[in-house]
Amino acid sequence: MSFLLIFKTHMPASLFFQDVFVDWKQNVNEVTVRLRCGEGVQRIEDINTTFTDTHCNVDFPDGRQWSCQLQEEIEASCSKVQYKEKGGFLHLIMHKKIPFHIWPSLKVSLTLSPATGHSTCSAFILVDKPGFSVSTSPTKDPHPMVNLQYVKNDSYEKGTDLMVVNVYLKGICRDTARVIFREQDFTLIFQTSDVSFLRLHSDCGPNTVFKWQVKLRNLIQPELCSYAFTPSRLDITLKKRHSQRWGGLEAQATQVGGAKVAVPSSPACMEKSQPGSSQHNLPAKEEPPRVGEEKPKAPTRVEDGGLDSVAPRTVSEHVAITKPEPTVTMPKPTCMVQPMTHAPPASSERHEEEEEKKVCLPGFTGLVNLGNTCFMNSVIQSLSNTRELRDYFHDRAFEAEINCTNPLGTGGRLAISFAVLLRALWKGTHHAFQPSKLKAIVASKASQFTGYAQHDAQEFMAFLLDGLHEDLNRIQNKPYTETVDSDGRLDEVVAEEAWQRHKMRNDSFIVDLFQGQFKSKLVCPTCSKVSITFDPFLYLPVPLPQKQKVLSVFYFAKEPHKKPIKFLVSVSKESSSTAEVLESISRSVRVKPENLRLAEVGKNRFQRMFLPTHSLDTVSSSDMLFCFEVLSKDLAKERVVLFKVQQKLQVPNIPISKCAACLKPPVSEEDKLKRCTRCYRVGYCNQVCQRTHWPNHKSLCRPNTENVGLPFLVSVPESRLSYSRLVQLLEGYSRFSVNVFQPPFQSGRTSPETSQSRVDLPPVPAGSPDGPGLEDEAVGGSSTVGAGNLELETAVAGYQHPCESASGHASQFYIALLDANNKEQRLDERDIPDDATLELVWKNNERLKEYVLVSSKELEYEEDPGSLSETARAGHFTLEQCLNLFTKPEVLAPEEAWYCPKCQQHREASKQLLLWRLPNVLIIQLKRFSFRSFIWRDKINDMVDFPVRNLDLSKFCIGQKDEMQQPPIYDLYAVINHYGGMIGGHYTAYARLPSDKNSQRSDVGWRLFDDSTVTMVDESQVVTRYAYVLFYRRRNSPVERPPRFLRPVGAESPTAAGATASQVREP
Repeated sequence: MSFLLIFKTHMPASLFFQDVFVDWKQNVNEVTVRLRCGEGVQRIEDINTTFTDTHCNVDFPDGRQWSCQLQEEIEASCSKVQYKEKGGFLHLIMHKKIPFHIWPSLKVSLTLSPATGHSTCSAFILVDKPGFSVSTSPTKDPHPMVNLQYVKNDSYEKGTDLMVVNVYLKGICRDTARVIFREQDFTLIFQTSDVSFLRLHSDCGPNTVFKWQVKLRNLIQPELCSYAFTPSRLDITLKKRHSQRWGGLEAQATQVGGAKVAVPSSPACMEKSQPGSSQHNLPAKEEPPRVGEEKPKAPTRVEDGGLDSVAPRTVSEHVAITKPEPTVTMPKPTCMVQPMTHAPPASSERHEEEEEKKVCLPGFTGLVNLGNTCFMNSVIQSLSNTRELRDYFHDRAFEAEINCTNPLGTGGRLAISFAVLLRALWKGTHHAFQPSKLKAIVASKASQFTGYAQHDAQEFMAFLLDGLHEDLNRIQNKPYTETVDSDGRLDEVVAEEAWQRHKMRNDSFIVDLFQGQFKSKLVCPTCSKVSITFDPFLYLPVPLPQKQKVLSVFYFAKEPHKKPIKFLVSVSKESSSTAEVLESISRSVRVKPENLRLAEVGKNRFQRMFLPTHSLDTVSSSDMLFCFEVLSKDLAKERVVLFKVQQKLQVPNIPISKCAACLKPPVSEEDKLKRCTRCYRVGYCNQVCQRTHWPNHKSLCRPNTENVGLPFLVSVPESRLSYSRLVQLLEGYSRFSVNVFQPPFQSGRTSPETSQSRVDLPPVPAGSPDGPGLEDEAVGGSSTVGAGNLELETAVAGYQHPCESASGHASQFYIALLDANNKEQRLDERDIPDDATLELVWKNNERLKEYVLVSSKELEYEEDPGSLSETARAGHFTLEQCLNLFTKPEVLAPEEAWYCPKCQQHREASKQLLLWRLPNVLIIQLKRFSFRSFIWRDKINDMVDFPVRNLDLSKFCIGQKDEMQQPPIYDLYAVINHYGGMIGGHYTAYARLPSDKNSQRSDVGWRLFDDSTVTMVDESQVVTRYAYVLFYRRRNSPVERPPRFLRPVGAESPTAAGATASQVREP
């Protein structure tokens, strides 16, 4: 590597080589320049260093100066200077303004000023230094940088001082990402591992560096701007220089990324150009067709006045007919472009101009985001791919049906504006079209759509279709009608009567295409009055099943030798009950729910016991639930005693190494410390030490409550209640959660009987409770209660000695009864109360003849094979489940109470909606937004699996079926997706154009519409968890269209026509 040094000096060149030497290197973030300081520099304070964004300067104490005009900009405020005493090197560390950008050269201009009184000479030296990336020629970038003309984003103004930009990128490498703010723009530099994003950019991978620069509409204060990462997006907050409304993010321009953006205007005739529309010119040179391929032809026009027809094409043909562009081919403009004022050309000239200015295939034109209008763009693109609606507007059949006098409409302005928009989307003369006029017309009728706030796409779709219906309503004067109840008449008669009554007031192509009919059934809970009505619908708002959570439940059979089974049970997150879990376990193990008990276990003991009516809303997926089978009283035909059992150690596993009073360790191995016989947690040399320490210890001296293993539940018939039976049951259940080891017997160890002797208590101060005794530390002893329990020969009639198990050998534990205060009590002849708690105490006393070592272990269990897919099923639903929930009867809320004509009171009736008449185009809204409070809505992100083909609604439609009629089978053709939450979300759409004759086939395949960007996608990508609104087309169900009308819009009423056209024109 080499670079040029320029200097002046009075010294010989050989001396200069030793005095000054410069080299440099770089990485993705920094440039480091190294200078040799010379002997005059003792510390870094002797050197004066200054930095600007493009220049650095170093003044040495002996009068020399080094300066450099840098190749690229740096962050001057982040630059650092380091002085290395070893070797006398000065390191200038400069942070690149644009990280990852590899500088081809440093461009150093070095000047050395001579000392006073010396002569000067000049030299130009080329210095080579291996090991440093210094070069005068461009170096191959190890991290290639791709300049993006767009990144998926939304923006909104937060008051008048802030502009917030939500950039939707996943998998961003946070260590290398950076946002650079300047007064009039900001630049995002990032790397991403998101496969979906990288797939859109050829030859790009996780190491590729992307750069996205945005020119802002107004000035900002860079030092007050900030950015923050979330799992699914990057939030950028811009601090405005002046408090004012911007009305948009990007600077206004007539071109964005080299592509012009069109503005719609009024079409007096669909054949003429729209004033203000700017089209993308085809480049002068087109790519030559590949070998064996024909050059794409411009779409041919249909009959006079019609739009361009779209012939079936393969996926490979759906590309823009333009020359190759950089990595990102589709611009995403978000600025508003002022309309052009030139007059439209003549019709023949217009036809030639259109043919010359095709920039993309029909159906591949995007819509400009005017500012949080992605909700509107996704709806328009979905409707534009509704075959019958597209042809109805494109063939100008709508013109004959414009209703200019309907007070509920817009005088035809909305219909005409929508027609202009559809024509632009299917002509292929724009990469992106700006729907500003349509938005303005909608906002004039619905104030909620004024401005640039985010809105619900479904709400906008409903208003748009209703507005188009009113503009195209064939009914000029609507008669008055009343809703008529069935009164016991046949449903077929009432349904047809209701439909005809509806058509008397609402008769349009929108009704013919989109509207169906509900059967609504109300039942009074008091008098059982049944009311049946039939109402029209535009779309189906189907609810999603409630959010689910998966609980781990361990089932214990009543036989102790059977290993527990782990079940995964899916229940509702918000309204689950114990009964749901018991029902699920009951079906799996074939045990009646009333013979099952559910408990929560934690910290080696029972935390809660649940009744069937108890809620499980507070139980999380990480909590441990035990479900026990208990003996049925009906099966035993006698009283059944139920015990809760918990396990503990006789002596805590706490080693004692020194006396608690004098703090001295034992002198020898034989000289053991003696434990306190009440708590066993401290030890003493003798009773003197114990007596001395007792005033301090007595407040902490508590019986041992250290539990081991896991608790369990046992049930025993009263006639079989014996100590030996309890030992068998408890021993069987306990081994699933503890490890028990019995060391070999050693001589000198006392028997259980002799080991229970107790040392006399020391005297204690007056008024104090008796203190405990002492026992050898090695003994570890048992409490007085424990000793009593070991002598239960006659405690319960028929019980055998606790030291002997059923097999005849000494038991490794004893059993005690816990009272309400958690204190051990003797098992005596009195009746043991129901739901009593027993304590299984393991004999880990080392002085006992057969003591055991006990430790807790993970519960031994078997997996239920049927539960393996339960986790996957939780949060994963089907459209059929949603439709079942939609048609399920529900009880009306108090504020929605129905007035019963028989009771003459408002009743919280049972209501059920059923499908009676299905439309040609069925729109289904997945109700992902649920109301949690009066002002707060929550989004449900669960996956809903819906069919792309063959949606059969036969079982949901109860209307009278004609034997000759085809079954209601639908095919998907569009999906509106919603990403994010209620605030800052983003809408996109998937859509295809179905064939006119066969909805299973496509004239134009699946595309992703993301505002101004349109890309081809595979059908397998359409079904996602972000689907919000689904569009289905019915098979073999054509909709009759009115004959094409060739006259100009409103020709039969010149006044109305003129008013309509003038209202559509841009100001």
